[in-house]
Amino acid sequence: MFMPNDVYSLASKRVRVLWSNWQGIFWIEIDNQKALPRLASRAEFEHLMASGEIKSIDDPYVDIAMTPPKKGSRAEEVQDRAWDAIKDVVSTEPEIYERKTRGNLLESALKKSGATKQTVYRWLRRYWQFGMCKNALSGRYDLCGGPGKAKKLGTKKIGAPRTRTPGRGINVDESVKSLFRVAIEKCLLNESENEFDYTYNQVLIAFGVPLPSKPEDLLNVPTERQLRYFYEKEYSPIEITRKRKGEIDYLKDFRPVLGTSTSEVSGPGSRYQIDATVADVYLVSEQDREKIIGRPTLYFVVDVFSRTIVGMYIGLENASWVSAMEALANAMLDKVEYCASFGINITNEMWPTVGLPEAIIGDRGEMLSRHVEVLSKGFNVNIENTPPYRADWKGVVERYFRTVQVKMKPFVEGYVTGKVIGKKRHGKDYRQDGIHTLYEFTQMMIKIVLFYNNNHLLSTYDPDKDIPDNLPHNPLTLWNWGIEYRTGRLRRPAPDLVKVNILPHTEATVTEHGLKMFGCYYTCREAIDWGWFEGNYKGPKKITVAYDLYSANIVYIRPSNRYSDFIIASLTERSRSYRDLTIWEVWEKNDVKASTAATSKLKKRSGSVNLVADLETIAKRSKAAQPKPTINKAEKVKNIDKNKKDERKYERQKKGTGPSKPSEGKSDNVIPIHGQIDSRRSFRLPSRLKDLLKEDPSDD
Repeated sequence: MFMPNDVYSLASKRVRVLWSNWQGIFWIEIDNQKALPRLASRAEFEHLMASGEIKSIDDPYVDIAMTPPKKGSRAEEVQDRAWDAIKDVVSTEPEIYERKTRGNLLESALKKSGATKQTVYRWLRRYWQFGMCKNALSGRYDLCGGPGKAKKLGTKKIGAPRTRTPGRGINVDESVKSLFRVAIEKCLLNESENEFDYTYNQVLIAFGVPLPSKPEDLLNVPTERQLRYFYEKEYSPIEITRKRKGEIDYLKDFRPVLGTSTSEVSGPGSRYQIDATVADVYLVSEQDREKIIGRPTLYFVVDVFSRTIVGMYIGLENASWVSAMEALANAMLDKVEYCASFGINITNEMWPTVGLPEAIIGDRGEMLSRHVEVLSKGFNVNIENTPPYRADWKGVVERYFRTVQVKMKPFVEGYVTGKVIGKKRHGKDYRQDGIHTLYEFTQMMIKIVLFYNNNHLLSTYDPDKDIPDNLPHNPLTLWNWGIEYRTGRLRRPAPDLVKVNILPHTEATVTEHGLKMFGCYYTCREAIDWGWFEGNYKGPKKITVAYDLYSANIVYIRPSNRYSDFIIASLTERSRSYRDLTIWEVWEKNDVKASTAATSKLKKRSGSVNLVADLETIAKRSKAAQPKPTINKAEKVKNIDKNKKDERKYERQKKGTGPSKPSEGKSDNVIPIHGQIDSRRSFRLPSRLKDLLKEDPSDD
């Protein structure tokens, strides 16, 4: 403890120990340009260390001490001169650290070097502060010139003046830099690979050089050297190669190729590779075998260490995060139940690959989706993405597509041959030959995968040195050996947790009608107890939920940041029309509703326009019928009540007028049963309130 050259933090200072013994310690501040060695008792330093006031830190100037100057440089000359002057006195310890004896020691240094006293003290201070070695005396030319900072431009031309070329030249300001960038990116950084001279000519034309140009027109323009300096400074060689050769050729011809896939993993579950392809076979509908449904999508998940196919997906969904999550779920869950759903009985030993891997590598398309973030954060699975055109980064799974499909070729009908359909006379249309349903094709693929995992031998497998020579290079044999003798990477969480956490997640809105997602409303007992749907609810309005694309009946509420928490919510009666639909069908139904609403909105708008036109017509007609006033304003409002009564009487009489009466001629052949009726009953509406209340004896 407290060895020479140790660095400590003391309060707001940084100090270096110069010399120490069991009694005292000489030290110096390393950030003070006027500092000199000081003496302290060892007991005082130990007390400060015990109380935590002084702490050991890394040497901030270790780079200076460990960096020698370049041979023959000016910095080396400065170092040699300083070292020759002080090398004898710095070795006289501890006398050089004491003020009384230091003066006598420096007299010889002053005479030998011919330097001033201030210069020698500056050399000593630098030696003590920067690491107590010869390299500490190097010239600090790295601090000169403002490294990494652009110089401020003024009216004066910077740089060395011209000696032969006439003219003064111009500075490269921001406008010239912008011109350079446009010319470089348009002419140089593309696959046309134009020469540099062509680019510079384009710069001159854009700068405004008259055409045709004369030599005197090129005196005060950006020079070719300035353009080349900017080009090499702003654009790295890798970027230039990528742009000029194209991304595909760069990745194919210029990218680094290092190592193999197996060397990057330590055992089963270290890394899974996932990829998709379209199977080379046409299938028919299970409901009607006369209908051709096209080619299915095939996903494989392969363990890199053992080459075991740990999961698969065969379906009609396009290659996307939806089908990728299906394949990953299959890779992480039990295969016995999966195979049983297709009528194939297996044991756990035949396909034992259950659990979460340490890392998954796949294409950018599905593995850049935001839905895989839950898998990464919830289960600590490292998600890796291959860059474009780097299929070799997952070459293991890529090769399996070719191997598996060649294996099934002799046993399937409707296999894609690669020949163009209809180009030759009597050419065969292989699409017409499809006879297998998706269910039957999946059965065949499961059988092929079981064969490869249990019986296939890997002829090109590159084993590590600790793998026994007598161990067969069979996928499941390597898997079982790795599980037993290598570090275990697989984890086996609850199946429900895996299922929920690899489902797509989104945000649902809390409303008074329920939890709204994609136009559907959901509810659960917990949400009701929490008062989410009450009118005075003041909590968060957005809740994270997981949903199954194959069923809209339920969603999984994520009430907290813990990925182990989820609550099942079901559809409310308000959304009963969405029951038993898939999410795709929900989206389609909402699109239809939106289209209908848009059409109805147009109809409403047209009706509103027509209403305005009709009301304006009536208003204009009323205004045209209004006579010229013959009485003054006071008289006009004086008899409003009387006018209202007269108008009401008129309205009653008008409404009370029935259809025209038949002729009242007597019929000779009609005899009243009850005798002669003298008067007929009136059915006219009464005009007074007392007439409404008057009783009529005939009502009995």
